[in-house]
Amino acid sequence: MKCKVQLSSDYYARGEVIFIVISNVGDDSIQVSKCIIEGNGASIEKQVNQLLRPGESTTVMWDQYGDGDMVPPGQYAIHCIAGETSCSSSFSIRP
Repeated sequence: MKCKVQLSSDYYARGEVIFIVISNVGDDSIQVSKCIIEGNGASIEKQVNQLLRPGESTTVMWDQYGDGDMVPPGQYAIHCIAGETSCSSSFSIRP
């Protein structure tokens, strides 16, 4: 089982919507349960709960809010959980 996380950019302006594309790059179907976005003391969990067949992908949108407030600028990492495997990527939010 293999998954891949892609972002449209490595850098985002504060408040810009971030599109997280999760793809199944393996030969078997995978169940993507969630993505966790972490950085600068923030930890945001985005539920996905989607089955991806080989070659399929899904997109998760994040508006940079966590716990009711916009997260601060800085470095962030995304970890998406798909069964026993996970895939990740990183990006920066600029002031």
